[in-house]
Amino acid sequence: WIDDITMEELDRDPNPIYERLRREAPVAYVPAVGMHVVATRELCLQITQDPQAWSTVIAPSGGRTFGKGTVLDSNGEQHRRIREWIDPQLRPAAVDTYVEALVRPQAQRILERIEDLGAADIQEAYFAPVSVRAVGDLMGLTDVPSETLVRWFQTLALSYGDAAVDEHGNFADPAPFEAGDRVKEEIVATVDPMLDHWTAHPDHTLISHWLH
Repeated sequence: WIDDITMEELDRDPNPIYERLRREAPVAYVPAVGMHVVATRELCLQITQDPQAWSTVIAPSGGRTFGKGTVLDSNGEQHRRIREWIDPQLRPAAVDTYVEALVRPQAQRILERIEDLGAADIQEAYFAPVSVRAVGDLMGLTDVPSETLVRWFQTLALSYGDAAVDEHGNFADPAPFEAGDRVKEEIVATVDPMLDHWTAHPDHTLISHWLH
């Protein structure tokens, strides 16, 4: 039955599949995604707590989306080095010092735009723009419109989630990856001039901090 699992089923509702995996095959190779799936909490804990025996493995679709050398697919010393410059401004104690001023004004402005509509898709109208605006501003992308940030995020998320493979292990649908590639080109074109500025004029933003 595991060979008959489809990506469509996993996208629609993976919970029944994971429940059966937990009962019958807690570690199983799932051809639909070309990966082994570990379905129980106990085995996941064993993996995460034994770094000598197990290493981080990004999903093939994640590797295709983000490439090599990211924090998502690195281990050991490389992972530690990347985390050293990513982590400081994202630790809970650091976030507590800026999250209120960063998020609440944006949330209030967005609410003011939608509160008289009568009805709205809360994810599209509120949660997505609030989250991307907060993270975007923290990174230093204050001049990038929220609509662009949402589109970037959603396109890359679809690319990352494009895990379906055919019987030969090749990706079944290249279109989400191609859309992700176009968005990455946009991001590079947007951020490159900012890097030139931050090289000479560092500030408190995440990208400036990472650059230096």
